[in-house]
Amino acid sequence: MYSNLIVDHFTDPSFVGDLDECDLAFEIGNSVCGDRIRIQLSLDAGIIAKVVFRAWGCATSIATADIFCESIRGKTSADITLRSHEEIEAMLGELDPSQHHCVHILQELHNKVVEEMGATV
Repeated sequence: MYSNLIVDHFTDPSFVGDLDECDLAFEIGNSVCGDRIRIQLSLDAGIIAKVVFRAWGCATSIATADIFCESIRGKTSADITLRSHEEIEAMLGELDPSQHHCVHILQELHNKVVEEMGATV
């Protein structure tokens, strides 16, 4: 069963696409379920100005990518670093046990964007 949050972000994602030019691009994957997510973003003075994704996987992982993009647009690496594991987990709302792997995906996306932004600053 999918929550309304997951359904909304899966059926009408706001951040799916590709950027012609980007400052950072990275891809993560989950070896257990096979989900993959590619993120591209553009920075303006250290702030994430544009962010898009491509995702291959279950509905929840696609929604996770969209939720992630929404949550980092307009933020700096420092802003993102301040998020606790509990805050990140809460971003996905109620999940069935079979969807909990997406919490790990979301955490990995947060870690990766902070790592990548730190390399460019």
